[in-house]
Amino acid sequence: MKKQKDFVQKIFNALPHALMLINGEGRIDFFNEEMARLLKLPPNAAGRELQGVDPHNSILKMIANSRREEKKNIKISDKKYYYRLYLLENEDYTGKLILLMEQTALESLNVELAETRGRKEEMDKILESSFDYIFLTDAQGNVERINEAYTRITGYEPDEILGENIYELVKRGYFDRAATIDVIETKETITLTQTLKSGKTVLVTGNPIFAETGELTGVVTNGRDITELNRLKNEIKKAESLSQHYQNELLKIQMDKTGDYIVASPKMIEIADLVNRIARVDSTVLINGESGVGKEIVAREIHRNSLRDDKPYISVNCAAIPDNLLESELFGYEPGAFTGASKSGKMGIFQLADGGTLLLDEIAELPFYLQAKLLRAIQENEIMRIGASAPIAIDVRLITATNRDLWKMVKDRQFREDLYYRLNVIQIRIPPLRERKEEIPVFIDYFIGMLNKKYNLNRQFNPDLIKGMLEYEWPGNIRELRNVLEQAFVTTPGALISEIKMGPAQEIHLNADPITPPGQATPGEGKIIGNTGESGKFTLKDAMQQFEAEIIKQTLAEHVTTRKAAAALGVSQATIWRKAKQYDISIEENRD
Repeated sequence: MKKQKDFVQKIFNALPHALMLINGEGRIDFFNEEMARLLKLPPNAAGRELQGVDPHNSILKMIANSRREEKKNIKISDKKYYYRLYLLENEDYTGKLILLMEQTALESLNVELAETRGRKEEMDKILESSFDYIFLTDAQGNVERINEAYTRITGYEPDEILGENIYELVKRGYFDRAATIDVIETKETITLTQTLKSGKTVLVTGNPIFAETGELTGVVTNGRDITELNRLKNEIKKAESLSQHYQNELLKIQMDKTGDYIVASPKMIEIADLVNRIARVDSTVLINGESGVGKEIVAREIHRNSLRDDKPYISVNCAAIPDNLLESELFGYEPGAFTGASKSGKMGIFQLADGGTLLLDEIAELPFYLQAKLLRAIQENEIMRIGASAPIAIDVRLITATNRDLWKMVKDRQFREDLYYRLNVIQIRIPPLRERKEEIPVFIDYFIGMLNKKYNLNRQFNPDLIKGMLEYEWPGNIRELRNVLEQAFVTTPGALISEIKMGPAQEIHLNADPITPPGQATPGEGKIIGNTGESGKFTLKDAMQQFEAEIIKQTLAEHVTTRKAAAALGVSQATIWRKAKQYDISIEENRD
């Protein structure tokens, strides 16, 4: 190539396009006159490094930095050029060949047309990927375009809609009103709700399209199905109306149709939220907590909110059934399977719970030999009766509960590790009552009301007793609280409960001075007899305000800002500020 330099240069100069050849060392080997003219290259540019010729030349920089073959369109002195870079490599030579070709007017139109087609294809993809429906008409209301979401939301096929006039579609009852018509008549953006023939509700926004002259050329409308949103809003309104009574105390209380499920503290609100989220899936749940905290009530609430709520809910305490009977109780047996077995056999609890929910309480007490059989039931969705030769398919949502540390039992080889992981897909820890004492006044009110209803009485609880009950640790949790209240209720001679005995040996007595019957009563002084000292005056109002202040403190600590705290508690931000001021709770100004 070096020997024939002059010959090659003549060939380069004869071509109508600008060419340049750069070797593997980044030096210019050849360039023709057209390239020199376009890039204003000096005559001595050949043989020099590309970047050293003119460091400010943007095209030379682009060529120097290119490491792969490229095709693009560029501008030089307000003219459009095709830019092509080819990589050359063989045994004798390595380098780059650069070609610049000026676009003619026709070529420019072809390029613009290709670009327009590309933009149209891109726009089509955007329209079809939209979750909302897109509905396009001309200025007279003739339908020109709809996307796939339109058919999904409305149920109307393209051949029903395309080419039709919006005024005619409204007359035929396809929808009760049309944003497109309002936009055509007002030439302004319109948002409204639209009811379809199917009964769905759609939130619709119509926007006018204007030409440069200001003339209306069309209307584009987007719509979103809000039928489900409206249903959820109605449910929220119902829930809000149910909890209105408790908003002053910043409580959320929900009563189970088969028992009591009370939520009146930030920790239990979190658990209630988790229960609502996991109820509609079938993952196994492990509920952990001390005895008496309400594990079975939470399990029942999961079932009540599940898709299985119309199917059986069965609770079995594994510790309450002798080991030699537990297998037959859970899995059943075939006729004559063992001595004393029923001649007709017996259906096990798993079969009885088929389609529903089964709670295995005190799961830590399940004998080791039965753990393998339970694992098979979970993994294979089938059980084997005692004495049977073929398995039985089952469909059961399994919830387990324990007050023991299962993982420690696994490490001590008292519980199967594979079964532990199967049971512990979702874990819920129920905090003891001492960690949520703000709920005590609510439980008192609920249990006393329940006892009054049961015995057809109208006994009242002396509020002076509440402070002492808040100071007690309640090792037996809610079960102990309920038993203490029932014992006081049934042993009280009059209409006012003024004495409470607490503790395993009832060594702590809470007494309130006798006061006049309800309606004429004035608060007395509550006294704690035992190791807890003596308390002063403490009314029910005092107790409510105390745990109201505690709830606000805890929620602010957890959610940081007053806005988030207000949302979590279901009150306004102004209420949080007012209550914080009332209870002298410090709020940093920069939080919000």
